[in-house]
Amino acid sequence: MKKGINRFGIKLEDFSDYASYKRALKQATDKHFKKTPKGILKEARYYLNNRKKILKKQSDFEKTKKGRRLKNARNMKRHAAKLQRTPAWADLEAIRQFYLNCPKGYEVDHDVPLQGVNISGLHVLNNLVYLTKSDNRKKSNKWPHNYSAQNGFSSNLAIV
Repeated sequence: MKKGINRFGIKLEDFSDYASYKRALKQATDKHFKKTPKGILKEARYYLNNRKKILKKQSDFEKTKKGRRLKNARNMKRHAAKLQRTPAWADLEAIRQFYLNCPKGYEVDHDVPLQGVNISGLHVLNNLVYLTKSDNRKKSNKWPHNYSAQNGFSSNLAIV
């Protein structure tokens, strides 16, 4: 085998034995493959075919001590973001009523997301909308006015 650096920057000389070098090379190859379109499709197919198994594994993990801590950390981050994005002039009682009056089968969502990548909205009444669960999952934390045309998002939101 030719000595030197391969395309992943891994040198044979850096390893005590050939087996550990091969493990490192396989790990680098797998990591690279996951970033290619073929690797992304393979991973997506795996998740689609094993959805129940993956959700069960996640549910079991959330019951562990580490899982509860991570879930609490995510929830506290979300709570802190909501507090930071709630201005002093917001009508908190009206927001509370909006949540209480949510129709069955719908969820309350922020039209302009609180933690968006390019834009972030406020936690105020005119930024809240009712969306179906599936539409809310499609939207994620994107701004629907940019998202809807490309992804078939069925929203009747108007730009204010």
